[in-house]
Amino acid sequence: MLRRAFALIFLLCLATGLARADTPPLELDIPVLVAGYGAAFYEETAREFEKLRPDVRVRIGGNPRINDQVRIRVMAGDDPDATDAVLLYPNLIKAGSILDLAPYLDGPNWEGDARWRDTFLPGVLDRWDTDGKIHGLPFAHAVWTVFYDKKRFRENGWNTPRTWDEFFALCEKMERADVAPLSLPGVFMRYGDAFLRAAHYNLVGPDGWRDYNRLAEGARTDPRFIRAADVLQQLSTKHLVKGWEGMTHTAAQLAFIDGRAAMTISASWFASEMKGKLPPGFELGAMNLPVFADGITSPDTLQTQSAYYFLFASGDPAREKATVDFFRFLTSRERAKRFAQTVDSPVALRAVTPDDFSPLMRDTAELVAKAPASFDAAPPASATNLAVINQALTDARYRLMTGRITPEEFGARLEAAATAACARETDPDRVENRHGFATATLLLVLAALVAWLAWKKAARGGRGTTANPASAEHLGHLRPAFAFGFVGPALFLFGAFVILPGLASMVWGFTRWDGLGERTWAGLFNFKWLLLESDVFWFALRNNLYLMIVPALVVVPAALFFATLIHRGIWGAGVFRVVFLFPNMLGGIAATLLWMSAYDPHGGLVNTALVKLGFESFQGFAWLSQANLYGALIPIYLWMACGFNLVLYLAAMEGISPDLYEAADLEGASPARQFFSITVPLIWEVLVISAVFLVIGGLNAFEMIWLLTSQDPASGTHTLSTLMVSTMFQEFQVGRATAIAVVMFVLVLIGSAAVMRALKRDTVEM
Repeated sequence: MLRRAFALIFLLCLATGLARADTPPLELDIPVLVAGYGAAFYEETAREFEKLRPDVRVRIGGNPRINDQVRIRVMAGDDPDATDAVLLYPNLIKAGSILDLAPYLDGPNWEGDARWRDTFLPGVLDRWDTDGKIHGLPFAHAVWTVFYDKKRFRENGWNTPRTWDEFFALCEKMERADVAPLSLPGVFMRYGDAFLRAAHYNLVGPDGWRDYNRLAEGARTDPRFIRAADVLQQLSTKHLVKGWEGMTHTAAQLAFIDGRAAMTISASWFASEMKGKLPPGFELGAMNLPVFADGITSPDTLQTQSAYYFLFASGDPAREKATVDFFRFLTSRERAKRFAQTVDSPVALRAVTPDDFSPLMRDTAELVAKAPASFDAAPPASATNLAVINQALTDARYRLMTGRITPEEFGARLEAAATAACARETDPDRVENRHGFATATLLLVLAALVAWLAWKKAARGGRGTTANPASAEHLGHLRPAFAFGFVGPALFLFGAFVILPGLASMVWGFTRWDGLGERTWAGLFNFKWLLLESDVFWFALRNNLYLMIVPALVVVPAALFFATLIHRGIWGAGVFRVVFLFPNMLGGIAATLLWMSAYDPHGGLVNTALVKLGFESFQGFAWLSQANLYGALIPIYLWMACGFNLVLYLAAMEGISPDLYEAADLEGASPARQFFSITVPLIWEVLVISAVFLVIGGLNAFEMIWLLTSQDPASGTHTLSTLMVSTMFQEFQVGRATAIAVVMFVLVLIGSAAVMRALKRDTVEM
């Protein structure tokens, strides 16, 4: 009996072991934004955690486009286990989709020798603390500072300023030494907000900062806010490097590194980005943002921007516990120090000391160590309606920083936007009729075009058609079943993946939906708001009309001219074909990035060439500034679209019989007469197709504007496509975004049909 009992126990243990061996490990999905710090550290952390927890696998999906990818996943209900992607977290928290970390934070840290909550820096957990529930977990801890060249400061006898008066006095000294004081990326002007926030917080303190973020009445017309706005305007209009409005993030950094600017503004990720790029002997220093002499906060208070991770409530306790354990390990002392040492960036944890950083980050680490307090550059979780006024801030910031409006007007514009946002909260169906005449005109034009197209169709049908003998030469009609075998599969796929989703999205245009919660019926509200109230919609439509007409006036004649030269056998015709077609092989995004470099105010190909040719006024010219952007698009369109249209025209020209040109020569017709009497009539159908392509391209313009504005277009630079994307993925107004898509569909459909009908001629037979 005893042997049987031991045998039974052995078999049970063996079966249990085999069962465990057959159980697949729990796989965690954690997409990580790697724009500033890379993915190597997180991959290393995942592998180290798997060694300690063999029953868990961690998949780190790190890339710079995580924001867009995760937004789409969450809208589709495919939640990751955790992420730091930018989402509408207040709405997700209200929906119960985000895990409350407070119970875990009150438990032990990874080492088990302290409460997990107490291992974080003071105040970093407050941003996502709502009624005692904590939904965001900080890790990477960026600090906004002014970076400067220590060696240059030492050689010139410049001292780091503490107050704004001292800072402006230092800028004047630098200008007298023929050095631009500061560089700042004007293509992405949000970097200027660091100065505005620092000055404002120093004057109003935590309570005033909280009121500002909650859109409290009068917070943006408060004299203290106006005073802070005046600081930003003084900096941008007097003390920035020439051409800053057209500088990208990289160009602003290079201006500082090359010595064209003595300082630059950035967060602490700058040191990580500059590793291996600084010239030998460059001594990078970092100073805290200045304060007012009568400010109410400590001069050592830091402006921070922590990267928060959010853990999704999956409903599976084992999965949630494993995810929490991974982040307990990520925030352990060993991992925090490892991050600081390898990435050279602060973390939101007490475990790291200044000795853990490289000399590039030593100043920032010391600022963190002695800071009595900090405030987060991003708004708190309770500020759910700030996204509504982001567009107003983008527009007003540009005008303030370029001197087009006063600080008082800046505050008044933001106050009006905040008031409108609050009014929208209380009366979501309200629509202010601000563009009634423009709306009526647009609808009248569209209705007239539809009526004209219908009349033309009826008139053409009434005249009948003369039978063309050539048209009688066909293979005969296919039997319906046989024809369906050819068309059916393609029609099914097209209907399933294009038509049905398109119809579904059109229905969304009549709803309110943030992509996360429940959809509610809104009727025509989204369309009425766009047409009657939205200024941005009409700016975008104007820009689309510009891109439909102006590039076509340049591209079509140029493409026709070069196609004719090549067709006539100009020397080097084969080489020219390749040269003109090459830009089309790059693709829109690659070509746009190439032109961003060419348009750099300092060192870019365009300005350098113009200055060499004697046009000195183009030294430091800001092509990519909002005022010059659409003019700068014309060379890009010419470079990118000329080759494609040239190939179209050339293919049509080569189908023309040489006998026609020989006969014209015998009759004494000049080359110009031959072009307009033979070439143009015989390639007219191709010209019509080209015109339709340009109309569609102008109405659908997206990637060029999106990239050239660093994904943050002002109202005056939006197109309908960029407005649709920003409305969906930045404001999370899915219903309104799909309403824009419906409007675009109608405009493209009617515009293309009108162009084809207007340019249609009877076919010319050879």
